Amino acid sequence: MQTTHSVLSASNLSIGYHSGNNAVTVMQDINLQLHSSRLTAMLGRNGIGKSTLLRTIAGAQPAIEGTVQLGGRNIGSYRPRELSRQMSLVYTDRTQAGGLTVRQLVSLGRYPHTGFFGRLGKHDRNIVTQSMAAAGIAHKETAFVAELSDGERQKAMIARALAQETPIMLLDEPTSFLDVASRIEVMTLLHRLAHDEHKAILLSTHDIAQALSLADELWVATHDHHILQG
Repeated sequence: MQTTHSVLSASNLSIGYHSGNNAVTVMQDINLQLHSSRLTAMLGRNGIGKSTLLRTIAGAQPAIEGTVQLGGRNIGSYRPRELSRQMSLVYTDRTQAGGLTVRQLVSLGRYPHTGFFGRLGKHDRNIVTQSMAAAGIAHKETAFVAELSDGERQKAMIARALAQETPIMLLDEPTSFLDVASRIEVMTLLHRLAHDEHKAILLSTHDIAQALSLADELWVATHDHHILQG
């Protein structure tokens, strides 16, 4: 049986946003753990707070209450470059990098590991090649992102996240605009990467069937603004 361990935890977490001087809570009393070598799917209706939870876990917005711990430290104590070596993100927005080739896009994932000028060494170029191969997009490395299908573009974004070499990957609705075949392909890819690369992968999704079929763990956002894990 594959070994796994907790890489990130949330304790007594309440999340939301600020409106003027008031804090608006969208989820509360969240206690969760994210595990290595596991694909975790977060399910819940639109507007319930899944994206807000992902952004809070990623350190992109502050919690209302409680803490997110990564490596025994509060997520807020990490510098941006330091955090980008621990966690990679794939958002649902369509990328605007149409003028880049696939290799150039994936190479951007090496930024946290390069110097001020972002020059890639031999090791960096090898990681980019390996990441494209792992995501199944190496055959398109010279194609422009604008020429890719939606499924291919999502694979390129996943390859960029892989090139960051982070133990954690967070994806916000990565299959939302894909056709059925591409949704299955991307979910299968993420499941394989979690197990083969020993990564902790968390994604939000509306695709209940694929989540039940391929995810190792589920986070379910309930109608009373809590999260159930199992």
